[in-house]
Amino acid sequence: MTAIQIEEAATGAVRTAPERRTRPRSSRRRSVLVSIQIAIVVAFLAAWQLGASAGWISTFLFSSPGQIVTVLAQNVGTGELWTDLGVTAQEVLIGFVIGALGGSLLGLLLWYSRFVADLSAPFITAIGSIPVLAVAPMMIIWFGTGLVSKVVIVAFSCVIVSLTNAYRGAQKVDTDLLDLMRSFGSSKTQAFTKAIVPGAMSWVIAGLKLNVGFAIIGAVVGEFISSSAGVGHTIVTGSSSFAMNQVLAGVVVVMAMVLVFGLLIDLLERVLLRWDRR
Repeated sequence: MTAIQIEEAATGAVRTAPERRTRPRSSRRRSVLVSIQIAIVVAFLAAWQLGASAGWISTFLFSSPGQIVTVLAQNVGTGELWTDLGVTAQEVLIGFVIGALGGSLLGLLLWYSRFVADLSAPFITAIGSIPVLAVAPMMIIWFGTGLVSKVVIVAFSCVIVSLTNAYRGAQKVDTDLLDLMRSFGSSKTQAFTKAIVPGAMSWVIAGLKLNVGFAIIGAVVGEFISSSAGVGHTIVTGSSSFAMNQVLAGVVVVMAMVLVFGLLIDLLERVLLRWDRR
């Protein structure tokens, strides 16, 4: 056995024992947190339903959990819920890939030129300050009332956050590591692929997590303005007829979508950052 193998074996033995002790603790802590969160949600819904049944809460203004469940069950039975989910999910997925992943790539590429990054900084800040609700009507006019305009709105909602996070992560990579790579004759492209991209990956993932909510909000806003299907269309239709049951049912679906997409990003994080945990 070589000296390196001996060192690796010793390091592994040292790390294994604490990991075995901390894993049960972290799993127990997570179970306790999830249990408390579920209890809070159940208590809130029970109090809401009790108040609505007793007449303390106006069902016309605030509906009730029972009525919301009834609307959701009806939409599932007619297939309307699955149609709306499919439309909105398609808009979110395509726009998210273009905006969030594309923005992350652009942010990482800005590392190549500090001059270009400094030159574009005020323009990035200016674009990022524009609310999506202000540009959504223009997107509908420019790209039509179909899928393309919603995808553009979602991409616009995501691109700046991902770009900024990725560039900031690239700037946080250890400069000593980059100097060491240069001393061994590494090219800038090698430094980018071997150090910058892996080192900034946690920042990229953080940007993707932030953009889950922004992406779904962008799709819903686009559907508010012009659509014939989608979760946003359901919400705006219900609000125009003062059907709070339908409005809140759509809000519940939006929250469920955010949770599901968030879980997918968590799964992606476990895959991409597996080396970091090791």
